Amino acid sequence: MEELSDELIQLVDEGTIKYTDLARKLGVPLSTVHFRMKKLEREGVIRHYKGEIDWRKAGFLITAYVFVNIDVDLLKKIHKSQDELLKEFGSILYVRDGNLITGDADMLLKIIARNPEHLKEILLKHIDSKQGVVRTKTMLVLG
Repeated sequence: MEELSDELIQLVDEGTIKYTDLARKLGVPLSTVHFRMKKLEREGVIRHYKGEIDWRKAGFLITAYVFVNIDVDLLKKIHKSQDELLKEFGSILYVRDGNLITGDADMLLKIIARNPEHLKEILLKHIDSKQGVVRTKTMLVLG
């Protein structure tokens, strides 16, 4: 039941903007907004739409940044790139953002969790268990 709610919130987070609202705010015809928005989408200026979710009110009380170290040689053996692994992490419901980085780690993930036990489950079942992950380091956001 809780996971269904999480998925619904995720869908709202990826929601769309009503063209009628934009037309009203900008004081232009709906057809103008529609034409311009489609053009911006075709040109790749607008890639996707997002709603604004208050994750804490939705019950996600923990935000964590996870540094991920990768065994690049192992990834090569299993014919997977770092980009592909990052995309896999990005498909995890509780991973809100992810980037390849330089420095002591290879990736940085932003994760939300309901509580410490939920964070532990996400880390052990979805992050640390991926082939190619050597080590993770988790930092919690205070506040």
